[in-house]
Amino acid sequence: MRVASREQATGSVEEASGLRVALVRIHRQLRARSGSDITLSQSSALARIEQEGPVRLGTLAELEGTTAATMSRVIDSLADRQLIERVADPLDGRARLVQLSPEGGALLRGIRTRNTEVLRAALDELDDEERRVVREAIPVLERLSDRLQALERHEPVGGT
Repeated sequence: MRVASREQATGSVEEASGLRVALVRIHRQLRARSGSDITLSQSSALARIEQEGPVRLGTLAELEGTTAATMSRVIDSLADRQLIERVADPLDGRARLVQLSPEGGALLRGIRTRNTEVLRAALDELDDEERRVVREAIPVLERLSDRLQALERHEPVGGT
């Protein structure tokens, strides 16, 4: 029984490693074709700001799993490019929130449109069976993403 357990563990590590490599390669290819030179940290922060709405820098840092100092540098770089705006916090006039600027929203939409088109073209190169497998994998990958996010926030990952 112990041998099966080791075999399962080895298979699980190989699965995780293979998935990680494939995702990194796909991500690299999409970034290379995105038409933008923003960094991964900047892109992630923009998407999170879009998702959360106007948000305090400390909250954004926590959501992104980084320090306030690191997030401050990312936000400064986004502000320099006019991709975000700093606005007064309506609950505390001394505090500032960050929100997407119209340019930041347009950049995100453009990146998403180009990435979707690149993926569509690549999917068109697959045969029907491969496309079926990809289609069926999407809900599983979404659940995997949810579980990773729960781990990031130290929430229980069991059962849904």
